[in-house]
Amino acid sequence: MFKKILIPTDGSALATQAALEGIELAKKVGAEIVCVFVAGENQAAVFDFAHVKPDNSWPTNEEYKQAVKGAAKEFMTPIREAASAAGVKLDEQTYISNSPALYIVSAAEKNGCDLIYMASRGRAGWEKMLLGSVAAQVITASPIPVLVFKVKQEQLPPKTQKIAYPDLIPMV
Repeated sequence: MFKKILIPTDGSALATQAALEGIELAKKVGAEIVCVFVAGENQAAVFDFAHVKPDNSWPTNEEYKQAVKGAAKEFMTPIREAASAAGVKLDEQTYISNSPALYIVSAAEKNGCDLIYMASRGRAGWEKMLLGSVAAQVITASPIPVLVFKVKQEQLPPKTQKIAYPDLIPMV
């Protein structure tokens, strides 16, 4: 059925739970996983740089890349561990772009994926009827099938501890 599944993550509990479910699917069908994290460009101080720079100045591009790599490794840890436990091959990729949906679709095409498996965003009221903007953009732009997993509140994993800045993941 599917040989290679792309699973994007933003590090949220919703994305992590969807990824864990995607790994179960991959295990059942004998597929490999490509896990992708796309961070925004260095426009806002999203990550904590207190340990790098004592003042409040903007991080350099290199400092930002290091922070993104650290965040990606942290975000992918539960996914990596679950894939390993399930015996599913996992390739981790990190990108920096202000167009996450386009990078997700591009990564799927570049890696020969035949399915994108991602979370919808948890919303309340009328917003429950709509998908998150990234998911909607991926569905619109993708030439390959996109499975959007709707995570239920009771399925959310416990919050993971924050890792400062672990070893680096090669940037693509």
